[in-house]
Amino acid sequence: MKRSCNFTPKLAGIAAAVLIPGYGLAAPSGTMGPENPPASSARTAPDAAFRSQGHLVELATYPGHKLMIWEVATWCGSCKAGLKALAHHQALIDKSHLKVIVLRDYKNGGYPGITIEKFAAQVAPTLLKDPHFVFGDATRELATAYDPHHYVDIYQLIDARNQIVTTSAAPSVTFGKIEHFMASNSK
Repeated sequence: MKRSCNFTPKLAGIAAAVLIPGYGLAAPSGTMGPENPPASSARTAPDAAFRSQGHLVELATYPGHKLMIWEVATWCGSCKAGLKALAHHQALIDKSHLKVIVLRDYKNGGYPGITIEKFAAQVAPTLLKDPHFVFGDATRELATAYDPHHYVDIYQLIDARNQIVTTSAAPSVTFGKIEHFMASNSK
């Protein structure tokens, strides 16, 4: 069951940062990532594109790589905490060769906000120069394929065979899933 609230983006972000147990905080046009995501059974990752540094980038650009595709809103407190967690584990991510694609949610979860680059510069500037991290904006096509429920703060882990093996949210809380994925044999 999805719960939502009428918080402003700033208040929703603050409440999400506090991590109130049992409450799926939401903005009117986007619910924070799934409360209890379904157990993933591997499925082929849809081909889609995102915008990065003014260019359209196809996900097919990364064949044979483990990927994390994470859609965030730049006003989202949980997303900020998640980016800080990824920065904290930057050396581990770099060692694993995971490619982390951090995308500002299509239409930023229904609210205006800063660019994804400015968000990263404020929260985790070291990631902007790390070749294992790519920052960009989700296209409508990508959002439809990877986030049809319009969640804010949702990620997919895609193995080197282009199979989505995990869908989850809030990397600051679920980093163990990411770490397990990085350590798995499906390079």
